Amino acid sequence: MNTLFLASAAASEGLEISIDPRSFYIGGVDVSLSAVMGSVIVLILVALMWLLSKRIAKFTDQPKGLQNVVELAVDAMYKFAKGKVGHVADIVAPYVMALMMYIMFGTLVELIGLPAVTGDLSCTIALGLMSFVMTNVIALKVLGIKGRVHKLASPIKMAFPIKVLTDCVAPFSMALRLFANVLVGAIIMELIYYAMGVLPLGIPAVVASYFSLAHPLIQVYVYGLLSLNYINEAIE
Repeated sequence: MNTLFLASAAASEGLEISIDPRSFYIGGVDVSLSAVMGSVIVLILVALMWLLSKRIAKFTDQPKGLQNVVELAVDAMYKFAKGKVGHVADIVAPYVMALMMYIMFGTLVELIGLPAVTGDLSCTIALGLMSFVMTNVIALKVLGIKGRVHKLASPIKMAFPIKVLTDCVAPFSMALRLFANVLVGAIIMELIYYAMGVLPLGIPAVVASYFSLAHPLIQVYVYGLLSLNYINEAIE
């Protein structure tokens, strides 16, 4: 409802908002700009992790500089995951951290004028399906096939189809939530840019900069939290 309201407001002011990913042609084939940006972001993250792995080999018992930052980030992510999924945090934390980093970088590209990767519904659905697969892999690892089926059939056997349906809907619910939030953020940003001609000089720029940083971080936290909650529900 909020998305439709903001879209209507933007349209009434002469702004153009589209949910279709921008076209990007490779050899005459439209692969969409978001797919290209997503691939570039993955390559950048892989390169950064490779360079970081080289530095990790040189870490000492007395951390300083980059080592402090890395250890704080890893420790914070591990504690965040452990508080939600307990003993499987060793497996889950690296996945959720990688997922959150991808979403953060994929949304922050808006700062340099590029469309957010997470503004493409196909991207958010892919992320949702990844969390769905991860949730069931962890559940099977912890509970086994028999334990997983027993949990889905609890407290009564009639609940089994309902719980299976709920599990299958979850990734699409996560995908639509992330997509809608990013879309609303894009609309708000367009409205802020449009307000630059109305509000005093400097105010829209400050608001836009703050929103461009705060909005992606909120989405990253929420998506990571939802992924951990779904895993916790599957194994608790």
